[in-house]
Amino acid sequence: MARPSIVPEILEKLEPWLEARMAEFQSQSEIRREPNLPSTVEGKINVRELTLALGLKRSQEQHFFNHNELRTLVNAAAQAQGLAPIGSRAEGDEKDASVRNRIARVTGDRNDLAATLAEREAVIQMQRREIQSLRSQLQLRDETGMVMRVDGQC
Repeated sequence: MARPSIVPEILEKLEPWLEARMAEFQSQSEIRREPNLPSTVEGKINVRELTLALGLKRSQEQHFFNHNELRTLVNAAAQAQGLAPIGSRAEGDEKDASVRNRIARVTGDRNDLAATLAEREAVIQMQRREIQSLRSQLQLRDETGMVMRVDGQC
């Protein structure tokens, strides 16, 4: 036999509680109106505190995420008070993921560029040594008039 849904039990507590919070919110002067729903510092609904305020068990937090009717009620009140709704973290996570992916791409590009730069610096060092050697040979030839053989060349 299937368990009866917990949603009606939670709705029974949630609806009057939200109505009281919204009435209290509306009674504040518009200039000093501040959200009175449980929220985080970032301005998101704090489901854990909401669950505790309703006198529910902490394990019942999941129902606000899993049941659309509960989430919709809370989100309507949250948006009216200027708070981010339940589930906004998931939206933020998608944005964060795209930012992380971009950072990873940029970091990879930077690493590739750093490796290319290091290779070019090594080539430049080698060329500088070769130029210095050739200058020394030219100076010796100019001073003595003697032609030197290097690697079988004249």
